[in-house]
Amino acid sequence: MDKPATSPSDAAATNPSVTTPTRVPGRWTARFALLLGLVALSAVAYLGYRLVYLQPLAVQAQQTQASLDRLEQRLFAELDASMSQTQQSVADLAADLEADNRAVQQALEQAVAQSLAQAETNKPTTPRQWRLAEAAFLLRMGNYWLQFEGDVSTALKALQRADEVLLAVQAGGNQDEYDLLPVRSALAQEVLALQAVQPIDAQGIYLRLQALAENVPAVRQGLSLQVLTEAAQAPQSASLLDAIARELGKFVRLTDLAELASDDASADDPMDVGPAAVLGARRAVIAALERAQIAALRHHDEAYQASLADAQQAARQLGAPADPQLALFLQQLAQMAEQPLRTEMPKISGSLRALSQTMDTL
Repeated sequence: MDKPATSPSDAAATNPSVTTPTRVPGRWTARFALLLGLVALSAVAYLGYRLVYLQPLAVQAQQTQASLDRLEQRLFAELDASMSQTQQSVADLAADLEADNRAVQQALEQAVAQSLAQAETNKPTTPRQWRLAEAAFLLRMGNYWLQFEGDVSTALKALQRADEVLLAVQAGGNQDEYDLLPVRSALAQEVLALQAVQPIDAQGIYLRLQALAENVPAVRQGLSLQVLTEAAQAPQSASLLDAIARELGKFVRLTDLAELASDDASADDPMDVGPAAVLGARRAVIAALERAQIAALRHHDEAYQASLADAQQAARQLGAPADPQLALFLQQLAQMAEQPLRTEMPKISGSLRALSQTMDTL
């Protein structure tokens, strides 16, 4: 006779030794919720990192770039104004030089006319008188070139030529003419005095100043962001919250303690040399050297020295004093400041006065 079939549940009920495993339905739900929470926390931390750390730096960079653009436009405008003033100064100098040339030509014409009038008044009738008149003319022209033009070389040649004329007069006589001895003695003293004069090369000074203005050293120290570092670095943690805390700590130190400073500046002698300061210093040096050039052409010693002093003061702002290019440039400016624009001219009117007295006795 067949037995009725029994289900597993009935078998478990009838057999107490068989145990059924217990299912916990909330375990997988908790794991999924924890994973979802970690993902959400990571997303929040990433968004906070972008909003708190990266966005302020980007805004600050944009503001800095805008400030630099405005500063560059202003500096270019000032440079254009300075160039216009320099061109006007050069034009004024050209006009002054032209006026001086006209005055010199008029004075030369008057001197020649005066000499011719004096020669006509004396009316030399003998070859000796004509040669003495020629020597007097040469002495007068030598005085003119020295006193009005400051041309030592031309004045010296005129005096030497006059001495040759007087020597020819003495050699052409039947006997030695001692009446010309005081004239030639005074003339010899004046020739020696002119040979001892150191000429002033105004054109050379102008060209050397132009070379310095074209070779102003571009001493620029790079700017860097100095950030105070920690004395001891904390060991890295695997926790995401610790990483976020460290990044926020860096951001706080950056916003509170960061400073723009020079790479080469020392702690004892800090210098704030940025692009604007360097450009302004270069402009000041070039403008001062241009003023010194104008003063050199006009032989204004006080304005020349003041302009070079301004150039040296502005050049010191180009960078650190220890920079070799800047030190050499300052040395060259100091050497140019030692160049005199004026020299004491000797008086060479004694021989002309003695010759005039001799001619009056003839």
